[in-house]
Order: sequence, then structure tokens, then C-alpha cells
Amino acid sequence: LVPSPVDAGHRAVIFDRFRGVQDVVVGEGTHFLIPWVQKPIIFDCRSRPRNVPVITGSKDLQNVNITLRILFRPVTAQLPRIFTSIGEDYDERVLPSITTEILKSVVVSTP
Repeated sequence: LVPSPVDAGHRAVIFDRFRGVQDVVVGEGTHFLIPWVQKPIIFDCRSRPRNVPVITGSKDLQNVNITLRILFRPVTAQLPRIFTSIGEDYDERVLPSITTEILKSVVVSTP
């Protein structure tokens, strides 16, 4: 068995070569894993900022530059599902598309 530390503010999902991604989310501390069979995938669960710039058009056909600052963190209970469906870089895949659509709808609804 090999010790695998999980730092404060982080959580780990265990990938097992025989059983796949386990549904249990491992908290901070030292955990023992079987070498070559189990691998920890560590997620940062602290609130992190992200700036998303968007250029969109208003009702009167003018370009509007908006930058949105988001503080986000994953739901720890959903980390196995996030990892299997989206991947480790979930923030790079999900946040830009969501924020772009929300900002466009806000700009269009503003007089």
C-alpha cells in the first residue's frame, strides 16, 4: 500500500482499474492506495475566481464589452459524476458557455 495525501481544501476521487471510478469522495488526510490498481484524482474544492470576458450586441446594435467575475467551487458529493461525465477540466468546459449565454440575455433585457 502506498500513502496518498489529500491536502486541505481538496477532495479526491479514486479510479480503480478493475471497478472504474468509485462513488466515494475521499476527504483530506492520508489514504492508502494499491499501487498500479488505484489512482487518486484530486479536485480543488475551495472557492476560486474566474474572469470571463464577453463581447455581445445590445438592442440598438452596439457592441458591449462585459467581464464577469465568478467565484465557483464544485459540489463535493457530485465529484465522481463530474469526473466521469465532464472530466478534470470541468471549469474550462462549462463556465465559458454558461456565462456567455447568461450575459447575453442580461444585456438584451437591459434597456
